[in-house]
Amino acid sequence: MGAYKDKNVKKNPWYYSFYTGTITNGKRDREKQRGFKTKKAAEAAEAEHKTKLKNGSYFEPQKALFGAFISDWCKNKRNISPETKELYENNIRLYINPAIGHIPVSKLNAQHIDDFITYMIEEKELGEWSVKRAFSNVNTCLNDSVKKKLIEYNPCNGVDKPRVSRKIRPIWAPEFAFDFADKTRRKSRYWIATYIALMTGMRPGEILGLRWSDIKFEEKTLTIQQTVTKKRRIKNGAKTKSSVRSIAISTSLVDALKEHKVMILQERLLLGTAYQQNDLVVCTSFGGAATMRSIQRMWDRQLIKYEAPHIAFYDLRHTHVAFLIKINVPLKAISERLGHTSVAFTMDTYGHLLPNMQSDAADGLDVLQSESLSIAK
Repeated sequence: MGAYKDKNVKKNPWYYSFYTGTITNGKRDREKQRGFKTKKAAEAAEAEHKTKLKNGSYFEPQKALFGAFISDWCKNKRNISPETKELYENNIRLYINPAIGHIPVSKLNAQHIDDFITYMIEEKELGEWSVKRAFSNVNTCLNDSVKKKLIEYNPCNGVDKPRVSRKIRPIWAPEFAFDFADKTRRKSRYWIATYIALMTGMRPGEILGLRWSDIKFEEKTLTIQQTVTKKRRIKNGAKTKSSVRSIAISTSLVDALKEHKVMILQERLLLGTAYQQNDLVVCTSFGGAATMRSIQRMWDRQLIKYEAPHIAFYDLRHTHVAFLIKINVPLKAISERLGHTSVAFTMDTYGHLLPNMQSDAADGLDVLQSESLSIAK
């Protein structure tokens, strides 16, 4: 046997088929794979298949259950962070295995995927983002498997993929935000994290990873080059390549950072060699990386104490964007400041904060027309 062309198939008509030499239930075992563009490609894949059968490395999807299959995929997944891998593993253990882990890979179909989505929504009562992430794990695994020709088709393509409703995040007005920042100043060692978020729009992990060496006081800039994870691991780099960036900072933030640095230096002198030399701006009293949980506790206490409208700490990033829009900062500059991958993403995320852009444009045209006519006369 060898490579053949299916005349009824227009796209990628070539396939291979051969007998393995073994017999199961009185029948000769045969291996077959479709979907090749050329005869040469089919023959090469057949040769590779035979080699893997000979050395025992060939994977037979018919005999593998999806739970073990996706676990092996996760284990071999490279170029992802430890946090992402841990998220994959949790999704497999908590949601994927109980719902579809027992199904053979070769039998997995679109109905199984639909049932999996329903299971997460109705039985596990997961939120939209959790459902989307777990589904994406399954979808990515199966897409990778199609590329490797382990399976012919990804059943996720046959279902309506979970979507996330974009929610409008609450923000504070400038007069309230700055008054709150002034009232809470120096009320907690972690207050500086609040002020950095308000004045830069940095992500929480970026704030926790900020070092004194990343700040140029004279130039009034800071550079984001590392983050702190939820497990207090200091990690080089940032969320994406575009997230590694420099941010111009205001004079008021420079003054607040200098004031905070005095306190940090006093703690270092007091503890001596017991102080952890991580160079972190936001840190514990021993110099260690602070946790987001500590920041959140401080934040929740202050919201209650000063009877502030409840917003999440992360919403200070959205509040910062509202400030920039209010003072007419160009969208491209806002996108770069936030570390977004594109202006389109910034517009999609914060477009609801721009309700007056159309009317401003129309008013601007009226002004331009009036000025132009005056000059012409």
